[in-house]
Amino acid sequence: MCKVKRLHKTESRKYMNARKILCLMAAVLMLSGCSKGADGSQASSKAVESSGKADSSVSDYDNTTTEPETDKPEFDLNDSVIGFSQESGFYDSGFSLELTANEGEKIYYTTDGTDPRTSATREEYTAPIEIKDRSNDPNVVSAVPTEMISGNFNEFSFGEGDFWCNKKAPSDNVVDKCTVIRASSEKSDGSVSKSFSGSFYIGSAEEHIKGLKESCEAAGHDLAVMNITMDYGDLFDSKIGIYVKGDIFNKALEDYKSGGESIENETARQLDANYKQRGKEWERNCHIELNEISAEGNVTNALSQDCGIRIQGNYSRSDLQKGFRLYARKKYGEKKFNYEVFEGLKNASNETIDSFKTLTLRAGGNCAFTAKFNDTYWQSLMTELDGSTKASRPCVVYLNGEYWGLYVLEEDYSDNYFESHYGVNKDDVVVYKGDAESYQSGYKLDEGKLPEGETDEGYFFKELTDFFASHKDLSAQADYEEFSKLVDTDSVRDYFLAEVWINNKWDWPGKNWSMWKVQNTDSSNEYADGKWRFMFYDVEFGGVSGEGDAWTNTMKEDNYKPKGLLDTDTKNPAVLSFAYLMSNKDFRNDFNDRLLKMSEGTFEKEKALDRLAEFESIYSPLYEQFFARYPDTGSAEEALHGGYASSDCIRAFINKRDKSIQSIVDWTNSQF
Repeated sequence: MCKVKRLHKTESRKYMNARKILCLMAAVLMLSGCSKGADGSQASSKAVESSGKADSSVSDYDNTTTEPETDKPEFDLNDSVIGFSQESGFYDSGFSLELTANEGEKIYYTTDGTDPRTSATREEYTAPIEIKDRSNDPNVVSAVPTEMISGNFNEFSFGEGDFWCNKKAPSDNVVDKCTVIRASSEKSDGSVSKSFSGSFYIGSAEEHIKGLKESCEAAGHDLAVMNITMDYGDLFDSKIGIYVKGDIFNKALEDYKSGGESIENETARQLDANYKQRGKEWERNCHIELNEISAEGNVTNALSQDCGIRIQGNYSRSDLQKGFRLYARKKYGEKKFNYEVFEGLKNASNETIDSFKTLTLRAGGNCAFTAKFNDTYWQSLMTELDGSTKASRPCVVYLNGEYWGLYVLEEDYSDNYFESHYGVNKDDVVVYKGDAESYQSGYKLDEGKLPEGETDEGYFFKELTDFFASHKDLSAQADYEEFSKLVDTDSVRDYFLAEVWINNKWDWPGKNWSMWKVQNTDSSNEYADGKWRFMFYDVEFGGVSGEGDAWTNTMKEDNYKPKGLLDTDTKNPAVLSFAYLMSNKDFRNDFNDRLLKMSEGTFEKEKALDRLAEFESIYSPLYEQFFARYPDTGSAEEALHGGYASSDCIRAFINKRDKSIQSIVDWTNSQF
């Protein structure tokens, strides 16, 4: 029996009644409208298994009993703590769990992920709860039909006038399950405690998390395993569910059809949907429990708290497996995620970073069903460059007690990131992100608030755009020095060095570029000088096609214009910053010299290949369970040795890329 070592005394554990699980699951399915009958979970699962296509009518899954609340009540929180007779972890056999609270307080708990303070399925604790093996339980969240969730893998049926997904939901016995309980106490004055959660596995750690031992040993530390519990309707209801196509997609499809447009399979990804919505209106409450699990199956509880959750990503929001962004807020209980999530992570002052306002669970972006680690692998090689990178690690996620998949747990580029890393005032931070399919000026203000009455989203770029309008180039040193007051030239240089060397084209540079600065300068902090700096993100297209990509002249062939990254006629502020700087001979010579040396330094072949092998050894033991959870989307073999975005593609690219750099430099020089 493996028990939890407590890190936070403020958090207790809670356990679920396995004997009551089936009836409670049926209840939540009925409440959430997943079926009109008590056997809905089994019926929906079998329907998907047998045909690979379920009824795509979202109305069949509407909440027909009660309308899910979009505005959760504000709680009168007290500081009560619930005690547990057992601690979270892996157990050889079932056991009885006792819950305790202060005298005079009532304890309520749920077993379906819902909030015990408000849930219609909550039970009052009156007797010990029997914890039993859940391996034979039917799927609930994993039984949701794939066409409700996914905009990819879609095919359009002209007969039905709707899309269906050619990938099926997993069978019951494929999805690993643990028992999760959320509990809260209530005083006679009506005040309630925060909710406490626990995760319990009957059987060994290796039985539940395939490849755990090998992954931990390769990484040299524990594996992050996160249990997310939340209301079923907040995920899958057609009106308010954040994980589904939902009502928004249905309306968008009807409007599209009425317009007489040609419908293709890819149209499903392009149409608006619930999962594409952003902002606080589409943030839902959940409870997360982050456990560190060792190779031996020992469990250390790292975090357990209520927080906000949203869908993360851009184009990948339409994927079958979606990313999540987690928000710590006072209204949920804790203002931060206070834990050293990323071992050894330091800020610019060499201080440990152990507090986060937001965290991201990334599904892998464009490589979600291939190697998955492509983006974080490349970023791990860029940490010494003058540009922001995100720390990350693999994370196995369970959703309402069901295995949901392998994710990349990583930092989030929020205003708090810049405060934590660089000591700047987060309220002064401005961040722009490229948001254009084209080469032109599409971008969005990602952090920062426009002055009252200002409507131009490009307001904070005004100094930069005014400079471009009044200067043809930076060939004159005086102009270069003036421009250097607006932009950190080392950051521009290093950012484009890396992007060019790894050939991160396709979305980039129209998308996937990001620049930040502070509005108000502070002479005591070099990062608060008001200059624009770059951040690395979404670099998974680096080497994605293997050796063929190794010979690409990324300076020229950037998918957009004949002059590529040297085009001073573009309106893209990221590319313009670089193109203008390259018009300065000294900067250009320095850039070209450094680009040649990247093959001996940042991306030195032996170092890069060793790092790739390290990532493979950490992630690949976890592939089999992941691909079993998402049938027919790929395989461990393809992720490692396949023909696109596999780790072998990256390896082939690295083996040849150094041989093409001189020709890129020669072409660049020929343009001046």
